[in-house]
Amino acid sequence: MSTRIASTGNVIFARTFAAFRHRNYRLYFGGQTLSLIGTWMQIVASGWLVLRITDSAFLLGVVTAMESLPSLFLSLFAGALADTLDRRRIAMWTQSLAGMQALALGILVITHHATFWNVFWLALFAGLVNAIDLPVRQSLVYDLVGRRDILNAIALNSMLFNVARIIGPAIAAIIIARAGEAVNFFANATSYIFVVFALGAMRLNDGAGKPQRRENVYDQMAQGVRYVVHHPLLARLFAGIVVFSIFGFNYILLMPVFARFTLHGGANTLGLLLTCLGIGALGGSFTMAGRRKGSMRTLVIMAFVFPISLIAFAYSPTLLVAIFTVMGLGYAMILFVVRFSTFLQIEVPDAMRGRAMGLYNTCMMGLAPIGALQAGAFAQALGAGRALAIGAAVCVVATLALLFFPRRTVSQSIVRTSAGSGAAR
Repeated sequence: MSTRIASTGNVIFARTFAAFRHRNYRLYFGGQTLSLIGTWMQIVASGWLVLRITDSAFLLGVVTAMESLPSLFLSLFAGALADTLDRRRIAMWTQSLAGMQALALGILVITHHATFWNVFWLALFAGLVNAIDLPVRQSLVYDLVGRRDILNAIALNSMLFNVARIIGPAIAAIIIARAGEAVNFFANATSYIFVVFALGAMRLNDGAGKPQRRENVYDQMAQGVRYVVHHPLLARLFAGIVVFSIFGFNYILLMPVFARFTLHGGANTLGLLLTCLGIGALGGSFTMAGRRKGSMRTLVIMAFVFPISLIAFAYSPTLLVAIFTVMGLGYAMILFVVRFSTFLQIEVPDAMRGRAMGLYNTCMMGLAPIGALQAGAFAQALGAGRALAIGAAVCVVATLALLFFPRRTVSQSIVRTSAGSGAAR
């Protein structure tokens, strides 16, 4: 009996961490570990810094918008570059620039030059870097593990992200309370060293991350858009992502406002909420990592559960209730995002993966400024709770509309022709 239990445990462990059998992915995962903790430390410190120097939820929304706005214009272009140039080299450059941005923020704080406009321009710089970096690194993961383990790799990435979401905010809150925001920025800057080292140590097969032929980047961008538009399921899913990006995914932005003005707490309250959000998301990551394949039914269910959880969190009367509802919110969010991202990476042809991920980030990140501005404005006028609830209600209505809207009948030959055209490039 004990042998059978041990064998079952080994199978579950091997399935949950299947992507670790790839050396390049182990390097990637290791490099990201400290970097993501540093990133979350900076997220908390940045939000608190802007609130400290402006005392305005709207201006916090403006700064957050600048960190995402470039993705609206550059993500698809970056995806085409990822299908044209060496993805690993691009990632090394973008990660180095991100480290320099964090270092500059730390210097501004310790020299007492952290004005709104200084933080604003650095946020815009970070947005430019991220717009190029995200599609490149997302498409690079497939090169590291292949089709068989891509679901597991995405789930493990999410798991790591959410472990960092638990650890980073807790560390950041303690540091802010005792030493101010600057230490968090310096810690994040240092963490990028490990990422660049890991990328440099990878050994990729010839052709992995290096396209065989360079084509006009604008033609490649158009090809990627045409593929999504002609795909009956992807077109519907991307329409949903647009709505969720504007109205549903801005809850992180309003966390500092919710903690300070709704729950009447401080940096420790914010850290606790983000940590509990990370615990729920971590549970969702473990759920997806243990699966061999995702289910479209899961995606549809989570498209309802996520906004309903957001409404429950928005009307939490006490910190204790907020803790439990935010954990459910994190769980639903991860199942939704991981399933969507995995389907996208598997569905599109290899030669079009960068463009598909670029379009995904155009919707997820590029539209975030619109969501940030509307959320900040509603929070300023109605309060953070009502702003979150209004956005969640819009998401529920959009999901119902997309679910029951008459499906387009698109010949599979059209989709295959579009895919084949992209692969031929």
